[in-house]
Formats: sequence, structure tokens, C-alpha cells
Amino acid sequence: MSVEQATLATPPSSNYGVTLWVLIALFLVGLGSLVYGLTSESAQVDFDLLAASYLYLLGVSQAGVVFIAMTRLVKAQWAKPYYRLAELSTLAFAPFAIAGFLLLYFGGKDEFFYWLNPPAGEHLSPFLNINWLFIRDLVSLLVFYALAAVYCLKGLKLDLGTSQADHRKVEGELYVFSPIVILGFVLCNTFFAWDFAMMIIPHWHSTVFPIFYWFGNIFAASAGMIVFPALLGLAPAGGSPFTLDQVRYLGMMVTAFTLIWLYLFWAQFFVIWFGNMPHEFEPLWRQMYGHYGPFFWTMMAGCFFVPFIAFIFAIVKRSLLAMCVIAFGINLGIWLSKYLMVVPVFSPDDRPFDSWLDITLAAGLLAGFLASIIVLATRLPMYARWEMALKPIPRTD
Repeated sequence: MSVEQATLATPPSSNYGVTLWVLIALFLVGLGSLVYGLTSESAQVDFDLLAASYLYLLGVSQAGVVFIAMTRLVKAQWAKPYYRLAELSTLAFAPFAIAGFLLLYFGGKDEFFYWLNPPAGEHLSPFLNINWLFIRDLVSLLVFYALAAVYCLKGLKLDLGTSQADHRKVEGELYVFSPIVILGFVLCNTFFAWDFAMMIIPHWHSTVFPIFYWFGNIFAASAGMIVFPALLGLAPAGGSPFTLDQVRYLGMMVTAFTLIWLYLFWAQFFVIWFGNMPHEFEPLWRQMYGHYGPFFWTMMAGCFFVPFIAFIFAIVKRSLLAMCVIAFGINLGIWLSKYLMVVPVFSPDDRPFDSWLDITLAAGLLAGFLASIIVLATRLPMYARWEMALKPIPRTD
């Protein structure tokens, strides 16, 4: 590795050392809280709330590599500075994804997957049994992360200097491999949308909901990309490749995603509302009004009303601060979407994070994820420099 590559690969440890140790401490506190909640009789783990946070982080982290695949397919040159950091975000959550699923499966399956124990005389499809649920969800996770690892390592080897392959050839291979990664993401998230959300509402069948579920993850992840230039700075400070052009183009992309998210929300909402079937409409009504009403309208404000109105003005997409505020609102809205699709089914008046155990578990999960990103980012190149140096092939037509 050259001196320049080594400098770009590892940020100064002084900038990250304290933050990393704080995150590790929070993760250990969360891990201790989990053990206490599983073994104590006076405090119990709220698996429904934990599932909402897990599903949010799982989807958003997986969508990092999907963001790369989509922008590679459309040959968006402005997105290249995001590539490596988005890849590291996906890989950093892999151990938490597997461990979190196993925890929810073995710790909360009697409550969470109650629908797998039907009353006597009621027949379930062979697809709907506890063993097959375990197999399809775990295998889909393993397949996705295997695809993501191969996809990321193919480009990473060039920046590490462990491969001397032709850059154009690798670029072409990554282009061809991109739809496969997206397909793996869609398949994995569809299984989780079925098993962790749609099936817990009796007799609810929806062809739109899985799409709404995994697109919401892409929406939140794309908005969350703004944290990279916010934390690493805009060029030329510190050699950062981010400029206001990246912020503006990302804002345009998120604007389109805002409208698509609303369309998918409305596509399922209208059918449920117009059909007025009690077993489908009652859970939706419970989300929109009463105890959960403020959460629902906060979700709508964060995911649509605020970004839609703000993005009308071009100056917003050129402001890093404004984009950060909007990105936070979108991610809060998508977390609330996961919360509302799970928790109201089991409790008519749940209050999120009303106990120290809930707070430490959620904070510990998030802290462990962020700590993993920092560890990877300080030991691997933060930018796909070889790909950023490639010029687009000129058109011949």
C-alpha cells in the first residue's frame, strides 16, 4: 500500500479513540442489560420494542450496499465517495443481524410468533411452521451477507493493493453483480416483512406491504448517507472527497424517494380503507388514532410532509445542516413505521423507552453497530479511490 493510500485508509485515531471507547462502553452496558432482563424475574425484555429497533437497523444497514448497487447501475458518478463507507456500514451490522435474529427467535418466539401455534382444528400451510421460519429467515440473512461480502471485497482488494486486476474489468464485474445484490436484499427483507409484521395481524394478506417495507429501508439509508459529509467534512478539508454537489444530488434522490414512499403507503392504505374489513382496518385505525396517533402523524411528518415541503426549495438541497435535519426526521419516521407495524398489535397503550432496560438495550445495539463501523473505517480504506479515479467511458452515439 502506498503512503497516500495508507493516509487515506486510516483516519487519525485521536479523532475516533474517545468516541469508540464510549460506544464500546454503551454496548457492554446494553449487553449486561440484556443478560439481566433474560435472567431476572423483576425486569423483562420487551421483545416487541427490541424487534422494532432491530428491524430498523437491519434494514437501513443492509440498504447501504443496495444504495451502491443502484447508483452503480445508473452510473451516478457523484455517488462514488459514498461507496466504501456504505459498504462498511452493511458489513458492520452482519454479526448483530445474525445474533439479533437468534435472540428474537429463541427468546420471543412464543409471544412474537404466536401465529405458528394455531387453535386445534385450524390448518396451517407447511410454509408456516416454526422450523421453516427459522430456516428461511436465517438462510436469507446468510445469503445476503455472503453476496454483500463478495461484492464489497471485489473492489476493496484494489484499494488494499492485494489485487492487480484491471480496473475497468472489475468495474464491469461489479456492474453485473449489482442486480444480484439487490435481489438478495429484496428476498431477505420480504421474508422479514412477512414473518415479523404481516403475519402478526391475523388474516392480513398484502402484496404491497413487503415492497413498502424494504423500500422504506432504502429511503432511510439514502437519507442517512448525508451523515458522511457531515462528519467527515466537505472538500478540501482533511482530503474529504465530498462537496456540495454530493449533498445536492443526494437531496434530489431523496426527493424522488419521498414521493415513492408516499405512493407505496397510499397503495396499501387505500385498499385497506376502501375494503373496510375489520381484521385489516382495526390495526390500521389503532395506529392512526388514540394512543398511537401522535406516533403515526410524526411518522408521516418525518417521512413526507416535512421533506416534501422543504425540498420544494432548491436552497435546502444545498445546505448540509438542513439536509441533516431532514435526514434525521426521515430516519425517525422509518423507525416509527417499524414500531407501529409491530407494537400496537400486542399492546393497546405501549410507551416506548419508558424503562431503563428498554433504553439501554436500544442504545447498546446502536452503539455496537456504530463502534463496528469505526473499527472497520480505521483499518480499511474509507474511499474507493480506484473507482473515483476512473473517468466515465464517453458515449459514441
